[in-house]
Amino acid sequence: MRHKRIIFLICWSIVLTVLIGLLCFSLYRLYQQAEKAQKISFTGKVLDAGHDIADSVNRIINEELMADTAISLANKVDKHNGQHTLIVMDNGVPHAIIAETVAAYRDNIVISDHDTSYLTSDDSTKRLVIIDTVTSGHSIYTDSIIRRINSQKFLDIITQILKSYGMDIYCEFGIYNLPKNQFAIRTRLMNNDILDKEAYVFPLHTATSEIYTHYLALYFPTERAFFLQKMLYIVLPIIGIIALLALLLLILIITLTQQKHNHDVTNDFINNMTHEFKTPISTISLACEAMSDESIQTDADTQKAYVSMIRDENERLQKMVTNILQLAQLKKGQLKINPEDINIHGLLNSIIRSFSLQVSNLGGQLTTRFNAEMPIISGDKSHIESIFINLIENALKYCDKKPEIVVSTWSEKDMIVTSITDNGIGISKKNIKHIFDEFYRITKAGNVHNNKGYGLGLNYVKKIAQLHNGHVRVKSTVGKGTTFYIYLPIKNINK
Repeated sequence: MRHKRIIFLICWSIVLTVLIGLLCFSLYRLYQQAEKAQKISFTGKVLDAGHDIADSVNRIINEELMADTAISLANKVDKHNGQHTLIVMDNGVPHAIIAETVAAYRDNIVISDHDTSYLTSDDSTKRLVIIDTVTSGHSIYTDSIIRRINSQKFLDIITQILKSYGMDIYCEFGIYNLPKNQFAIRTRLMNNDILDKEAYVFPLHTATSEIYTHYLALYFPTERAFFLQKMLYIVLPIIGIIALLALLLLILIITLTQQKHNHDVTNDFINNMTHEFKTPISTISLACEAMSDESIQTDADTQKAYVSMIRDENERLQKMVTNILQLAQLKKGQLKINPEDINIHGLLNSIIRSFSLQVSNLGGQLTTRFNAEMPIISGDKSHIESIFINLIENALKYCDKKPEIVVSTWSEKDMIVTSITDNGIGISKKNIKHIFDEFYRITKAGNVHNNKGYGLGLNYVKKIAQLHNGHVRVKSTVGKGTTFYIYLPIKNINK
């Protein structure tokens, strides 16, 4: 049944992963279409606003240029009624260039002498040279006019017009001199790469020239963020759906992993429990078979020994069954505690005496260091006794040398602390996080039967300590040993 459940979960996780992938792809395509629509709408607004901005910038430049021309006429010109450079078009083809003297009253800029150049020659190179000479000179003069104007004035106009079109967005700008291939003015981020790829460009021309030598460039570095802001009603639900599906997938994976873990530890528990029950059952079976022998029936001493063996193994079976039932009750919260006053030192001395022969037979030593000032607690004696017996049994079970066990007590605030230290094989950091988990056992080389037990002891110890308002800690070093600390509240403090 568990295998089917795991297969079912795996299949569902695969299906859900594929569905999430398809949904993410579909949502991404939907976002692309929405962004494309936003881009078209945004571009249309920028083009409309850009022409208004270009007209306003032209007006500012021309106002400055006209003021400069008026001063120049008063001081430099006696017979001309204006200064300008004009390209004469004939059916869309340049026909002639009229270049009047432009003598700036500042920056020492002089474009050319007064002259008219007719573009009647078939030599296209000559035409280009004439046009380039005039436009370059004019563009240098216009640069000087543009640089006089405070760039903040341009920026204020750009911001104001964009807002009038409902576009509250940050904008970088620049005025580009095409003949000289450089910016007359620009903001920090504007450069030639942006001009070629991402900028919106609008032509400018002054009142003194029909030649387009300067261009206004607008760049919106936060353009995509502006699109996202406009599409929040689409983007937020998309993000929410993806996040929810990802969370569901994560929960499914965690559940699958937990199911697999529970399946593994349950199998280990069943195998270990079967092994543990098999030994006393086999012993009882053999003893009963032996007692059926007529020669043994007449030997009272031998019969008594077999009866004692059956009784011991039966008690062992009862103890294992009781432990399993107690843990089941603990898990359901149904275990009843019968509190009484317990002297921890007296209880530990009684337990240590019962282990002394076993330790001495192994050539080891069991030492006590009782330093607790008030060793009286209120608790269930049978369960408190069981947790200390369990820890000492583990100290002997997981020792690969002569056992050296130290049992110590001391007082710490309102707690009596009992520590049980051994010189056994120790517990690795990987395993120490799981030793209190239900059914968990530390094994050698993957053999679950190399030590007796079925992974319930430490889980029982932890739950009994918690049931008495205490807790358990552990420290261990691989190859050097392990120390368990059991904290239980002192009775006098609780009153």
